Amino acid sequence: PYRLAADVWGIGFLTADKIAQSVGIPHDSPERVKAGLQYALSQSADQGNCFLPEERLIADAVKLLQVDTGLVIECLAELAREPEDGTDPGVVREKVPGPDGTEPVTAVYLVPFHRAEISLSAQLLRLLRTDQDRMPGFRDVDWAKALGWLRTRTGADLAPEQEAAVRLALTRKVAVLTGGPGCGKSFTVRSIVELARAKRAKVLLAAPTGRAAKRLAELTGAEASTVHRLLELKPGGDAAYDRDRPLDADLVVVDEASMLDLLLANKLVKAVPPGAHLLFVGDVDQLPSVGAGEVLRDMLADGSPVPAVRLTRVFRQAQQSGVVTNAHRINAGRPPLTDGLKDFFLFVEDDTEEAGRLTVDVAARRIPARFGLDPRRDVQVLAPMHRGPA
Repeated sequence: PYRLAADVWGIGFLTADKIAQSVGIPHDSPERVKAGLQYALSQSADQGNCFLPEERLIADAVKLLQVDTGLVIECLAELAREPEDGTDPGVVREKVPGPDGTEPVTAVYLVPFHRAEISLSAQLLRLLRTDQDRMPGFRDVDWAKALGWLRTRTGADLAPEQEAAVRLALTRKVAVLTGGPGCGKSFTVRSIVELARAKRAKVLLAAPTGRAAKRLAELTGAEASTVHRLLELKPGGDAAYDRDRPLDADLVVVDEASMLDLLLANKLVKAVPPGAHLLFVGDVDQLPSVGAGEVLRDMLADGSPVPAVRLTRVFRQAQQSGVVTNAHRINAGRPPLTDGLKDFFLFVEDDTEEAGRLTVDVAARRIPARFGLDPRRDVQVLAPMHRGPA
């Protein structure tokens, strides 16, 4: 029955375990323990982890399966053994550096995550190091002239760090643009796209979610799509674009890159043709990916070969926003300001019935009256849980 959990979508380990018990398969069957180890890893992947340290996986499996530690260790060794018929092992064991330079740990991966991690890092290096360049016109461009032309198009000057980001994106094959809210990431992206299109470059814009893609399109005046739609990626299937059939693009810009998980980032980077430029834009303090992996954070880590520009200056108009001010305060470990701001309000309410009633009043009446908005079209309510009256 444990084959069902591996081979049939929608049948998990717990269902297979019930079937196994009902047909008399013993509690300490090696097949049960191996399936349980893979289940523990997949549960951990749902929490964002690409692998588990071996010791933690063994402890998790002992707790889940209620069997001896020695049996779990034996079954893990068997799962990690390369089969003689050339098929994939059940898991991959590999030494990886410990956190913050501590002793290396033995990591245990499910095969798809190990493959994707190796593949993604190799593809990024391949793009970075290729001699091909699909935008050679920016190698010896007169930047003073180019930025002057840009000023006439956008009606605003770039700050020095924004200029550095524009140059980086147009001269290096892979780059990251990062920074907190109100630091001008959006205007910088618009400037990069304007200059690339002025040189007749084919620019593709994408973001992990439909909402982020829509915002990117509004900002740049160019079409943007979700990463799934860009790659023509069907649920549970393969992408239409990959290394053998790359995208037709000179510049690929991915916004809200903090939401990119390992498996999707790998599929995307595979589809970027050699010589094209790839720009990741995002803020690691914003929404993380739903799937496993922190791709943007890893690319920005010390020692990463991917060049990056971090925008730090909060622009004057953004300083007047309570949302921006408080985002930076929270990231710096300071409590948010809650009084006297035009666009940031805190209502403290302990009673859940009253919190629900107050939310309806704020969304349906107060916000529309104060800001002249349509309560159905322009106001969104985010609730942490769909439970209880609030």
